[in-house]
Amino acid sequence: MAATEQTAHSASIATTSYETALCVIPPVHQCRDIDSLRSLYDKGYRKWPPHINLIYPFVSFDSLPRAKEQIQSALRKTLSDDRQPLRVQLDEAGHFAHRMNSTIFRCETSDGKVSSIQSLRSAALEALRQHPDSAFNPHLTIGQSKDKTFSSRDFLLNKAELLPSVGFEITSLAILFREHTPGQDKSANRMRLWGTIDIPGSSVPRNSKISEFWLKGASPAELELEGDSDDDATGFNRTVQPGITYQYDPQQKSWRTSSTNASDNTSPSALTVSSYNVLVDSAYPPAQDRDSLLVQTILSRSALADILVLQEVSDEFLSYLLANSDVQRYYAFTSHGPPSQSDIAPLPSLRNVVILSKWPFSWEFLPFHRRHKGAVVASFQSIAAGGASDIPPLVVAGLHLTAGLTDGSVAANKVELQNLNRYLVRKHLSSPWIVAGDFNIATSIYTIETTLKNKSISPQTIGKLTSMETTMADIGLLDAWSVARIEGTDRSVMEDADDLFEGEYGSTFNPRENRLAAGTSATSNNRPQRYDRILVKPAGLLRISEFNHFGLPEIRDGVHVVPSDHSGVRASLKVLSNSAPKPAGDLNILQQYPVHHKQISSTLSNTSALTSTLSAHGMFPTEDEISGRRDAFALLKEVILGSADDAGANTADIPLVMVSVGSYAIGTWTSASDVDCLCIGSISSKTFFKLARHRIFKAQNRGVRLMRKVEANTGTMFELSVGGLAMDLQYCPAARIVERWSEVPTLHHSDAIFNLPILSLRKLKPYRDLTYIQRTLPSPPTFRLAYRCIKLWAVQRGIYSSRFGYLGGIHITLMLSWICKRLFHDSGFVTAADVVSTFFHHYAEFDWTNDMVFDAFFHQKKPQYQRSNREPMVVLGFNAPNSNICHTSTVPGQQTLVREFKLADDRLSEDGMTWENFFGVPELSSSPDSSVGVADFLRSHDSYVKVDIQYWGRTLSKGKGLVGWVESRCLNLVVDLNKALPHLSIRIWPARFSKTQESDLETDYHGCYLIGLSKTPSITPTNLSPEDKALTKQALQKTLDKFTNLLHSDERNYDPTSSWIGIVLAKPSEVSSLRLDDHEWGDYIPDLDEDSEDSDPEDLDNTTPTLAARSKLPTRGAAASTSTPVSTSKLRPASDVLHRLRWDPSLDPGDFIVGYEDRFLGAKETSLERWKTEQTDDEFIPQHRILYFRKRESGEVVWERMTRVDKVFGSGLGAGDGS
Repeated sequence: MAATEQTAHSASIATTSYETALCVIPPVHQCRDIDSLRSLYDKGYRKWPPHINLIYPFVSFDSLPRAKEQIQSALRKTLSDDRQPLRVQLDEAGHFAHRMNSTIFRCETSDGKVSSIQSLRSAALEALRQHPDSAFNPHLTIGQSKDKTFSSRDFLLNKAELLPSVGFEITSLAILFREHTPGQDKSANRMRLWGTIDIPGSSVPRNSKISEFWLKGASPAELELEGDSDDDATGFNRTVQPGITYQYDPQQKSWRTSSTNASDNTSPSALTVSSYNVLVDSAYPPAQDRDSLLVQTILSRSALADILVLQEVSDEFLSYLLANSDVQRYYAFTSHGPPSQSDIAPLPSLRNVVILSKWPFSWEFLPFHRRHKGAVVASFQSIAAGGASDIPPLVVAGLHLTAGLTDGSVAANKVELQNLNRYLVRKHLSSPWIVAGDFNIATSIYTIETTLKNKSISPQTIGKLTSMETTMADIGLLDAWSVARIEGTDRSVMEDADDLFEGEYGSTFNPRENRLAAGTSATSNNRPQRYDRILVKPAGLLRISEFNHFGLPEIRDGVHVVPSDHSGVRASLKVLSNSAPKPAGDLNILQQYPVHHKQISSTLSNTSALTSTLSAHGMFPTEDEISGRRDAFALLKEVILGSADDAGANTADIPLVMVSVGSYAIGTWTSASDVDCLCIGSISSKTFFKLARHRIFKAQNRGVRLMRKVEANTGTMFELSVGGLAMDLQYCPAARIVERWSEVPTLHHSDAIFNLPILSLRKLKPYRDLTYIQRTLPSPPTFRLAYRCIKLWAVQRGIYSSRFGYLGGIHITLMLSWICKRLFHDSGFVTAADVVSTFFHHYAEFDWTNDMVFDAFFHQKKPQYQRSNREPMVVLGFNAPNSNICHTSTVPGQQTLVREFKLADDRLSEDGMTWENFFGVPELSSSPDSSVGVADFLRSHDSYVKVDIQYWGRTLSKGKGLVGWVESRCLNLVVDLNKALPHLSIRIWPARFSKTQESDLETDYHGCYLIGLSKTPSITPTNLSPEDKALTKQALQKTLDKFTNLLHSDERNYDPTSSWIGIVLAKPSEVSSLRLDDHEWGDYIPDLDEDSEDSDPEDLDNTTPTLAARSKLPTRGAAASTSTPVSTSKLRPASDVLHRLRWDPSLDPGDFIVGYEDRFLGAKETSLERWKTEQTDDEFIPQHRILYFRKRESGEVVWERMTRVDKVFGSGLGAGDGS
């Protein structure tokens, strides 16, 4: 009976079932590197453990108990206890070729001997009464190649070859069975552990049992990070994986595993972070011809950092990089060791993220939902406040998001960022973060909208792009480039190209200049993109201080050298300790003056639609106009300087430089704009203008003509015509500025070089302010587009004229630059449409009575500006002297602006609003009289003050002077009306009206200015008694009569024999037929004789403007009311002031500075104590050359010839405030 039973147990068992397997599983601690590759390349990952099959297919499930018993019994008989251990050494890689791909594996070296695996297989088959297969090839599968190409096969095969050798003793055999899950596809079925067969005589303890480690999935906390998934993502490991940090050991000359500990007390006061995409530009094997150039770039001064985040790192490049002695010395710690080192595994993917640092760190890998995508998240405990255990570590996340501008890739980007955000919030909420890498988010608005127009992406994808920017800002991440750019600490050298679109400034991927980028661009139009970023969440411990690009294309020995298709970026940050006081006026000033980001509706968000509308309204110059102004400026520069060289100061006998300022310099000009030019030199103003007149006269045959010379409170100006284009020329005497001209744009505003006389500072201020704006705007194309939009709106609404107390070009520039910079600082990238929407909303709600508009990034604390009661609006510039550019503002003008801001804000908030509807159809609004704003003005007031002008003289220049003079006085009438009738709403339209067509005019001109009068909402007819109405009418008529008499009494400007001026009150019906006056008075006035001598205005006590129409209002304070005429008292001479300051016992001469005009060097200063009055003294200077006296400490001007200010005796204009 016993014999029968033994025969039954030793009977043959068929090995034909694919539901079971007999295999060898390596120890878990040796599977880390193998599973790292299997998770990405093996379709059996998560279903099978890393294994070497002995018998597969194996026996049926029902036969497993009998098969195990027979094999176990056979092994006891075959293997003795005193035998050598059965070991496996997987030290080679190989592949099996299939029809569509190849299987890559690790195996033992074939030396002709029978291996332990083969012996065990033979024993097991014999126990089952099966014949061993001579073709058996024991292997451990690493993965499958992507396709059947050699490059795909060799890529993965190389990975397998770089794996450290795996050797272990076989202590047991694993029996696996396939688990069938109801309702799931067969491909989802997993292999489970049924049991094990112990190997007799094993040296490993018997209690070392095999666990089902390959079935362990992500924890619930980690699974919630995944977001959306896709088919390509199934099967690979998406759990957060701890990483091994390597440290270079100079004694062993190799990279070893590093252990970070709290004793590493670095505590730096600053740190730098660099990010660089080094580009894998070919399939396997990757080209290595750029490796040396990449290493040079990484080690360059502009790239060296404390923490370096690299993207697209291959095995070959990392091995080359970490073999460099300078890298080993500077970056002693790395997240991944060199794969060429035998005990270090290869990188998991073809393109990898690697972090290097001079400081120790620990790290984790956060996989994203797409294969091969994830973030390397490093924690630096040692540098966070000296490594204190209670201080959260600095967290640096390096990433490389999915590339491409498609619906799928953008959706992937969004999910990847969400996953990273959730992970950081969950694990490092209180830590400061730095997120650096290649975000692959398209930033060029042109690219995005062109792709949408081609229907390559959906409108929903546009929304996702916007939401990603918003999400990053909402969680407190600041874009280091934007912040540094706004604060003027971006050290990148980039040209402000006029053909850049929104989102292209500060690009790190520029196919137009980088040949490698042109070859790898994923978009068809090859526009620049700012893919690479460094984002910072300060958490009170970090402050962005500087930023720069590196690795830009350059020419070396005539060869175009390009290290990578991307340029690198580096951010410098200050590390703040909790005990140290925070920098004054940093975040606090920004919190005090918030700007709410008001996003535009979807119907208005299309930048192309905005651009098209502005173009239809003529807000963009044509190519001919662009080239015409460029040539005109170059010609004038050549004429004035005697050279066309742009590289700094002229090297001729007179050092001079010439630059453009105003709208032409900043790129916001239109076809109607003048070109404003400023010359800076070492000679006096008088000498310069004599020299300029001489050179202009000689260049008349080249189309350069002097139209007129204008004397104003700000100095002398030439109005020129160059090739038919209007140009203005001013001069600033500043010898030291010319000497250091190349440095001036980047010098700090407090540099000693700017300790100049006030006259020179006033002249230089427009250039310095403009340079600062250009240097700190994060997106000049966005600013320019928004500027043109706001200017067109202001022109249409009749509020574009600083002379009438409204907005001018400089007003819009300063107000808009603050909005633009603040939005980019707080929200990352924003479109021009959002900037415009926020502009209207912000200034509609702005407290103009109590607050000032200023750039908090420049001033860093509220400026010490004392506004007068005549300044209802204050908008400050940047550099000294600090003055209100809204000095012509009036209360009625300010009220008008606020109403218009609110109206624009409301209209942009309407459902379905489009830019075409907002601005009107171009065909209807192209002529001035059909402007919607004009039509609204002519029907929106209860009555109108009509200032009539009639001229029948024969000299057009006198007619033009008359009109200009009346225009300059209209603002005073507005002020007087507001004083007399404060309960009325008063608005002047900043242009003349007429009834006649141009063709109807022969010699008699008739035009008028209109001032609208309306009751305020709080005033109704029932609120006014008959007596009140009579008093109001009386006050109105009295004001009009007084103003009329004042004009008629001015014999210098008013000639009753050829002109007439009358002011009447008109009904709306009496002005409804008026149209905007388009009468042309002509511009040309023949040039003065070249040899004619001009009196130096700065040598005279009282300068008389040559043209009243171009006279300027005082620098500070609104236009004075005509109720209090400007003082006509004579200004006390400089000699009287000099004696008073010297001999008055209550005054100290040492407290005062004298500003004077040097005949050769221009405006200069000296102390009052050193001033010589004896004509025989070598240092004697005539007193008529004294320009001003000022206090030494405060800089307050106590007497100035130009402005007629006298705070010593009270003569002239007295203190200059109208008192």
